[in-house]
Amino acid sequence: MVIKKKQIVTATLALALGAAVFVNWYYTGPQPQQTLNNENTTQPAESENLGDAQYVSATTGKQTAETLADFKMKRDSARDEAKETLNSVIKDSKSSPDAIAQATESLAIIADDIKDEADLENLIFAKTSCECVVIIDAEVCQVIVGKGTLSQNVSLQIKELVVKQTKIPSKNITIIELKG
Repeated sequence: MVIKKKQIVTATLALALGAAVFVNWYYTGPQPQQTLNNENTTQPAESENLGDAQYVSATTGKQTAETLADFKMKRDSARDEAKETLNSVIKDSKSSPDAIAQATESLAIIADDIKDEADLENLIFAKTSCECVVIIDAEVCQVIVGKGTLSQNVSLQIKELVVKQTKIPSKNITIIELKG
């Protein structure tokens, strides 16, 4: 069996893309979630209406409190690493046309996600006056808001903005309030 250059380049691209996805998942991956039912919730938890408030706890074993700036920095560094990996595939003269096309498409998706995140952060601040960090990954959106800003009304407004701007279903939107 002879291994050709295309196969080596494709395998290298797959490994690089897998590493970029892992790094992105590691820094922006799912947070521990816990839905709280309280007297403000008017419908059963099984309902997936846009108006349903979902309170999510983002607690970890760490004693230090992370700030919104920390989350923005982690999100941006993960994206930068993914973009560097994809750009190296595009600039590599040994890359196949298919690999270059896939890398270019992935870069376009990342650019769209970055634009959507920035637009949503600005719109959420304009509508609710609360600072936040938006993380979009495929068909999932996580919104991290500052401590003491999450209420049923704010949650509804955030979900409404995310659904209108990104077409992500409300069941895939998680709103997290910082602790401490």
